[in-house]
Amino acid sequence: MLGEGDVEERLDARLREIAPAAFHDLITAIAEIDEFKGSFQGRGSSDVSTLQRLSQQVVKISAAASLRIGGGDRPQKGVSPQWRGNSGIRKPDPRDAAHVAGYAELLQAVFDDYRRMQLGEDLILQFHARVLKYSHADQLHRSKYKTVLDSSRSYLHRKMEPLALRAADPDLAPRALAAAVAWTVSRLAAPEFHPLLVIAGFILEFLVIRPFADGNGRVSRVLTNLLLLQSGYTYVQYASLDNIIAERWTEYYLALRRSQASTSLPRPDITPWLGAFLETLQIQSRQLKSLLAGQADTRVLSANQLRVLNLLERRGEITNRLLRDELGMPKDTAKQVLNRLVALNLVQRRGAGRAVAYRKAPLQADSGAAR
Repeated sequence: MLGEGDVEERLDARLREIAPAAFHDLITAIAEIDEFKGSFQGRGSSDVSTLQRLSQQVVKISAAASLRIGGGDRPQKGVSPQWRGNSGIRKPDPRDAAHVAGYAELLQAVFDDYRRMQLGEDLILQFHARVLKYSHADQLHRSKYKTVLDSSRSYLHRKMEPLALRAADPDLAPRALAAAVAWTVSRLAAPEFHPLLVIAGFILEFLVIRPFADGNGRVSRVLTNLLLLQSGYTYVQYASLDNIIAERWTEYYLALRRSQASTSLPRPDITPWLGAFLETLQIQSRQLKSLLAGQADTRVLSANQLRVLNLLERRGEITNRLLRDELGMPKDTAKQVLNRLVALNLVQRRGAGRAVAYRKAPLQADSGAAR
């Protein structure tokens, strides 16, 4: 068993020995992600209401998408019970609702409290417990390291699988995870490696170890969100990483396995994983950039327009008459303000004539909840 210093040296080597041919593409990806990070931070915090709606929608989309990633990352015995014959029709699984609920609750907690969370074994075990919180079938191994070999593959498959692709033995998993956590905390606090590379390196190591009998994938994605938020990428809560991964799962998984196969070699090459990880973040930043481009910057709104939006936030629906009664706004002024907010796609008009009312315009991301 490698000592902690040996583990840190091995994890450092993966990042220090990035293939020169891949270096340019990785740097270009990081530059694009960091550019959006800076522009997002420069938006200020005046459009809090819009961002809150986006964050709530992302939690729902991410929880639903988590079931589509790798077949839900649940342990399988032989042929997956999720599928019926060759029809490709997914059978309902009673654990699905429990997994969605647990994942959504944990992801929301991370979005709300990431500043007060400290990466460590205790936190990871708490995450695992919360991911499986509502799954009665998983109660025995909630917040516990695995005690048997990985059961997500058949015995024959495990015997044929290359040693480099096998998860850590149960007896070694806790110590291996502790070393990976220590390395991550240390490197994120130091300037040698870019934080995105450190986070990618840690997630790869976590998925190599696979410390739990179930839920490793979901815990890894929550940890990804946590570490990105703590590293200043606060926009990640407004576009779903899970949904992006689900939509390109095959490429993502192959990059993971290719890099995992070389992690213990004298000259490891984890650039396939780094590339896939950064590409996912690029897609996320582009999606959010496109979405926000269609939303007005509320910092340029007038005082009356902001008053109307605040009233709409409280009431859910407003009318011209309500603006006159509650805000003391003249009829013509109220009409002008409402027309301007409709033009900015911040407010949606419903009805006509005396029955006309106004509600918040739906975000473009809302339509993705059903997918």
